Amino acid sequence: MGDVIAAAPPFLALEQRAQPDQIFRRLLAAAPDAVVVADSEGRMVFVNEQTERLFGYEPGALLGQPVELLVPERARSVHGAQRRRFAEKPRTRPMGSGLDLLGRKRDGREFPIEISLSPLATSDGMLFSASIRDISERKQADAVVRRSQAHLLSAVESIQGAFAIFDGADRLVLCNSSYRQLVARRLSGEIAGRSFGELMDALDHDLFPPGNAAETPLLAAWSSYHAAPSGALDVLSKDGQHLRVVERRTAEGGTVTIISDVSDDVRHEQELRHAQALAEAASSAKSEFLASMSHELRTPLNAILGFAQLLQRDRKNPLSSRQLERVEYVLQGGEHLLRLIDDVLDLARIESGSILVSLEPVQLAEVLAEVKTTLDPMAARAQMRLRVEPVTAESACVIADRTRLKQVLMNFGSNAIKYGRPQGSATLSARAWDGLTRISVADDGIGIARDKQLALFQPFQRAGQEAGPIEGTGIGLVISKRLAELMGGTVGFESVEGQGSNFWIQLPHPVASPERVNPGREPSPVTSELAGDQGPRYLIVYVEDNPSNIAFMQDLLADFERVELITAPTAEIGLEIARARPPDVIIMDINLPGMSGIEASNRLKQWPETRDVPILALSAAAMIRDAARVTGAGFYRYLTKPVKVDELTATLEELLTPKTST
Repeated sequence: MGDVIAAAPPFLALEQRAQPDQIFRRLLAAAPDAVVVADSEGRMVFVNEQTERLFGYEPGALLGQPVELLVPERARSVHGAQRRRFAEKPRTRPMGSGLDLLGRKRDGREFPIEISLSPLATSDGMLFSASIRDISERKQADAVVRRSQAHLLSAVESIQGAFAIFDGADRLVLCNSSYRQLVARRLSGEIAGRSFGELMDALDHDLFPPGNAAETPLLAAWSSYHAAPSGALDVLSKDGQHLRVVERRTAEGGTVTIISDVSDDVRHEQELRHAQALAEAASSAKSEFLASMSHELRTPLNAILGFAQLLQRDRKNPLSSRQLERVEYVLQGGEHLLRLIDDVLDLARIESGSILVSLEPVQLAEVLAEVKTTLDPMAARAQMRLRVEPVTAESACVIADRTRLKQVLMNFGSNAIKYGRPQGSATLSARAWDGLTRISVADDGIGIARDKQLALFQPFQRAGQEAGPIEGTGIGLVISKRLAELMGGTVGFESVEGQGSNFWIQLPHPVASPERVNPGREPSPVTSELAGDQGPRYLIVYVEDNPSNIAFMQDLLADFERVELITAPTAEIGLEIARARPPDVIIMDINLPGMSGIEASNRLKQWPETRDVPILALSAAAMIRDAARVTGAGFYRYLTKPVKVDELTATLEELLTPKTST
């Protein structure tokens, strides 16, 4: 390289002393950028090592070569013309700084470069120095930034609603076209850099027209909200649009604002509320219908079952064996119909959320024994054997509502018998299962087809037996499932068509199982003291408008020789009788023509002569809310129709027989 410089007199004219020249060479060689010095003819008279490395040339190969060698061929003519013009009119200040051009390597590859040009006039002519830097990485980074900015702008523009970003001084930095359109009608020119208050004032005029009922301007209503880290403000525009303004603070102290049109959401919400109101009204209407139908069905059932029971119990004129057998069929049919009514009411109660359960520790062995005792006659008629496996200590006790658990197991057991085979069997068992107790009812009956199993716990689904000879409604399993859930348990089943089924309910264990809980044994039957002719006499007033129910009550109490029964078809007549001759007990129907039984009870409690007379409510209204309504009216007890003779007799004995001991 030294020989080249010695052959170039213009360059030697720069320095005459050897020592400064060596220092100058070393500085240029150590420079991080490529450095090229060219004469007025455009030939390179000096290049540093970085130039040779950058462009891919051997040491000394560039000296004396035209500087256009480092430029792509397509740009050489333009480059030469510019250099010649510059040589004809030399400048005393730098020609350019930070020019982005293209360089050409020895192998022909092009790459972006940044050039800083400086002319230098010497006594021997004009020299040009160029500092060249490879900016490929910067260009790539710039391209990434430009793509990111393009994606950001595209994303901002695609946001549904008006979008804006404010800096820490609450001045607009960026927004999409939707936001710009909101304020363009009131603000002319570029809106970037405008203050938040200025933009909100422009929005105010569009959202709240003069004389609007909203006296608070948007900006005033937004002042406290805008200072919050995040929040939302719903605004109704003058054209009926529902706008939701949402803000979020950024880490730099700025604010992101989104104004969305939520009119569709508001409309959908209103439609949902309306649909919910209609559904609730329909549910209420359904409950009212069920309550009404329950009353209408229970009233004739009261006569059917009541008189059938009286025929069975008739001691004065006992029936023959053949007649008793026929009465038994009447009772079975009536009781089946009553169970269907109860099932429908249970489902309605569960769906309305009005059914309550009382959870307590329950001894499984006793419940299973009771279920077996109840179902044994049904199993005998079906020629099936019903058995109960011994209950282990680990599964002896569960947390449940005793009555509802028995109802679930009765449903599983009756299904096992109905869908079983003659000479088959059904087994009730219980065992600990993963911290719970699983109570199962397994049978070897007809089983359930696989394609029918998914819908088994849906209302009115009977696994393909809807048109078969086996009676049922298809809601027993639905009730069982929901009762189990109310008790904190689950139900499930396994079934193979042609081999049988296994239905189970899983319930939690109690924290500590007591030695004996809820024995639940039925009281032993007692002989009524009211049946004899010795002792005090009693008066009962029965307020009822249905002739068959009156006839039933008269026949029932006919065996009680010391009881006198007076009937009244309306509450008004019953009140007059009770005031004129205060009875020992009043049996009051609830749904009466004219004054209701509840209103009549309230009046009886107001008069001194009838205030202490116990009143039994007797009604076909069996919904939970009916019982609650009647209980609040001061009745001694609430009994439902069809009347259970033993229950009514026991209640009358409870009220009247204590007097015989005094």
